[in-house]
Amino acid sequence: MNYSDDDLEPETDEELYRNPVCYEPAGRNLDLDRPDLGIPEIPGLREKLLKMRGRVPVEKRGLICPDCRDLRRRRAPMYLVQRDGVWLPSHYRRPGEKPISHESDEHMARKERVAKDSEDHGFHAEAESSTPDGRARLDVRITGDNGIVLGYEPQLSEQTARSMRLREGFRRRSNVRSVWDFVDPGHAGVGTVPYVRTPGLPASVIRVQKNPIEVRDGNYVVEEGHCTPGGSINRCPNKPFDPNNPIAEAYCGDWHRILVPEHQSSAASDTGKAALTLTRFIVEAAGGARIPFQREGRWGWLPADHWHRYTEANGPEEKPADRERTVVRDGDRRSLCTEDRPASDFRSEPKELHTSRTVVLETRSAVQPEASRNIAKPQPPLLRRVTPGLCESGTTACGAPARLYPCGWRCDPHSPAAMARRTD
Repeated sequence: MNYSDDDLEPETDEELYRNPVCYEPAGRNLDLDRPDLGIPEIPGLREKLLKMRGRVPVEKRGLICPDCRDLRRRRAPMYLVQRDGVWLPSHYRRPGEKPISHESDEHMARKERVAKDSEDHGFHAEAESSTPDGRARLDVRITGDNGIVLGYEPQLSEQTARSMRLREGFRRRSNVRSVWDFVDPGHAGVGTVPYVRTPGLPASVIRVQKNPIEVRDGNYVVEEGHCTPGGSINRCPNKPFDPNNPIAEAYCGDWHRILVPEHQSSAASDTGKAALTLTRFIVEAAGGARIPFQREGRWGWLPADHWHRYTEANGPEEKPADRERTVVRDGDRRSLCTEDRPASDFRSEPKELHTSRTVVLETRSAVQPEASRNIAKPQPPLLRRVTPGLCESGTTACGAPARLYPCGWRCDPHSPAAMARRTD
């Protein structure tokens, strides 16, 4: 009896390149990039497996998914699929069967919550929707205004930066604006793709729509002003931060225009401002009020009016370098298959620390260049030395014991609240 592999339904290219495969008789994972498949003690193993195609049922070929075995305690048979001359492992399912779910309850809860919230605000949402070219499957596809298509992608597991770029490339080439949702602040995808970061919450909390899910990172704002203690820039973006002495040499006196994460901006000290929630973020992104950007190799999101105001003054937006290639052989096929999985020994890249940071868009020196040697050199304003813990108010510093406000060190009589009462 013939068992034609052509009648089977392979997974998408995105799933294929990250699937691992275990050879059950040897109890070891295969490395399909090596001629001996990583098991040299079994000569001719590759040829043996390929000869089984069309002759031996998939369940009896000895190829299984190690992730499904270890995390879900189930035996999931696999078979080999050829893409661009490269053999890749696919989970086995008969025609009409649903794909194997690799998602945790928390992952599914996030998808359900975003889909419901989008529908409640008038935007059509569809789970597990493939892109037109079939190279990627969106966790939640949201149809927004003016042809905007959002792809919400909760990513709770470890991934390499290379894998994230490849997966984002599939979506960007299909004109999808991805919203990658991370929990880990050190995830390799932070800044590598358009992202937000939200807190890790149990599925039972996520599914209750009245429970807000705060956006803690990934949302940027444009700020500009002079880099002085009384200016609008919290600290100089060109000076390294010293956690042991946070205000030491914190200002340079120049004028900056910067892209800064909102939680690090001057607005972060406004306690009366409502925190940005994931629901509001998705709704505004679907409506076009928030857009993804890339600057100096960093991805993020920001209000559309902030970015338009900047591009009007400084020229068109940078075109992102499309470093991803569509050939499947370039994928990290040794990653584990599931969306939510523990750390693996099969990583192709070491984990790096990816944290949000300020991006300097423009800097103007406080010292203007000399027009001529005969003209006296303009002098920059003198910057008074700041002593931590002492009030710096007044032409001559007050010097009384003080606390740190956004405007600098102020004592109680010179605090912003006290000064405001004086002007009333």
